[in-house]
Amino acid sequence: MRIRDIVKMLKKRKVAQSRADVNIGKRGIHPGLIEEIKRRLEAEGAVKIRILKNARENVSEEDIKRLAEQVNALIVDSRGYTYVLVLRDSKKLKRIAFSRER
Repeated sequence: MRIRDIVKMLKKRKVAQSRADVNIGKRGIHPGLIEEIKRRLEAEGAVKIRILKNARENVSEEDIKRLAEQVNALIVDSRGYTYVLVLRDSKKLKRIAFSRER
């Protein structure tokens, strides 16, 4: 399975999922939030993030791009205030994909 196919599969799964894995609230992007995103990326390979209404004036798309760089991820989907991040490390992605197939 190619990396492109793995990313596509993870993106599809997260977009179809109705709820976000992580919500960014009035505290904005803080160390606890970053650690939770890192943990979920390591476990699942992808994470769905939503910016709640009370944080939309404080958190911009640029902040999300910086966050993705910090956690070593790519933004593969952006719809309104919802983003899907996928792990950038191809070796870890392959390991996650093969462990899910079994």
